[in-house]
Amino acid sequence: MEDRVMISEARKLAARMICFGFDGVEVNDHARRMIGKGCGACILFARNVRDPAQLSSMCGELKRLASPRKLLIMIDQEGGRVARLKPPHFTALPSARAVGSAPDAANAARVVAEVVASELRAVNVDMTLAPVVDVHTNPLNTVIGDRAFAADADAVAALGAAFIRALQAKGVAACAKHFPGHGDTVEDSHDDGLPTLTHDMDRLETVELKPFRAAIDAAVSSVLVAHVSVPAMEGIDPGKRFPAPVPASTSRACVRYLRRTLNFSGVVVTDDLEMGALSRGSGIDLGAAVVEAARSGVDMFLACHDERIQTEALEALACALMDGGLKRETVRLAGARLDVLDAAFVSAPRGVIEEIQRDVAGLVGTEANGRRIDEALGIGIGATEAV
Repeated sequence: MEDRVMISEARKLAARMICFGFDGVEVNDHARRMIGKGCGACILFARNVRDPAQLSSMCGELKRLASPRKLLIMIDQEGGRVARLKPPHFTALPSARAVGSAPDAANAARVVAEVVASELRAVNVDMTLAPVVDVHTNPLNTVIGDRAFAADADAVAALGAAFIRALQAKGVAACAKHFPGHGDTVEDSHDDGLPTLTHDMDRLETVELKPFRAAIDAAVSSVLVAHVSVPAMEGIDPGKRFPAPVPASTSRACVRYLRRTLNFSGVVVTDDLEMGALSRGSGIDLGAAVVEAARSGVDMFLACHDERIQTEALEALACALMDGGLKRETVRLAGARLDVLDAAFVSAPRGVIEEIQRDVAGLVGTEANGRRIDEALGIGIGATEAV
C-alpha cells in the first residue's frame, strides 16, 4: 500500500507539469482522462473553437472537471497568421510586424494586447502564448517572419515589454517566446530538422537575448523555450562541428542561463514535445529529454495533440521521481511557480450557458475592438484583416 501511495503521489506531481491538447469542440474522454490524472494546463487550437459561447462553456467545463484544482487554459493568440480565434466571431488581429510598423508602435502593441486580453477573459482563457520576441534578422526565416515585431533588438524589446504589461494588466498571462531566439534560423523547428543558432555569446547577448531581458523586466509570467540548438550556450565554439546538438528546451545550460543569468523566476514552458525538431530531429529519447529538462528548471511541457506523447512524458517524470532521477523538491518548486501564475491569472469557471451567452455578447469581435486596432495602426477602419 505504501508503494502505491508513493506512485500515486509521483504521478500527481508529474501530471501538474503537463499541458495537454485534445480534438473537438466539446470536452471528450481524452480531456477527461488527462484532467483526471492531474494535468495542470490545457492548450486550445482552432479545432476546439466553434463560437465564443461554445468556447467559454467548454473552458468552464474543463475548469469544473479539475476543481478544486485550478486548470490553466492557454492558446496561441499572437495575431496575423498565428491566431486561433478569428473573425467573424473574434476581432481580426494584425501581425507583430504590422504593429512594429505603426506610427506609434508602442501604443499599437498596448492596444492589441488589451483587445486580446479582453476577448480571452470573456471566453475563460487565462493565457496567450505571446508575444513573439524573436528578432527577425534572417530574411530567409519563414517560421518567424512577420510574427516578429522587427529586425532590431531594441525595437523588439520595447514592443514586447509594452505588450506584456498591457496584457497582464488586463488579467491574462503572457508568454515570451521562443527563447533563446528563433529569428536568425532557417530551419523550422516544427519540421524534422533541429535549427541551430551559430552565433557567439557576445552576439546573442546584444541581439537575441535583449528582448527576453526586457520581457523579464516587464514581469512576464512565462517564457517558452524553443527546440533550437545553441552551441555557444553549451560552451561549444559555434564555428566548429560538434556532436549530438541539444535543443535549448532540454538543455541544462540554456534553461539555467534563463534562470540564473537572466534571473527569471516565473514559469518556464517548452515548445510542443510533438514538434519534429524534438521528436524526430534531435536523436534523443523523449522521456529522457523531459526528465533532463525538468532537472534543469522547466516547469511545464506542452504536448498539444497526442495522448500517447502526453502520457509518455507524464510517466517519464513520475518514474524519475520514483527512482530518484528527479528530486521531488525540484518538482515541488515547479509546482510553486505554477501556483503563483495560477493565483494571478487563472479564472474560476463561468456560469450556465445562458449566462455565458449574455456575458460574451458584445465583448468579442466587436466593431469597437476593430476600430481601436485600426486607429492604433494608423490605417482605415476595417482594414486589419489584410495586415
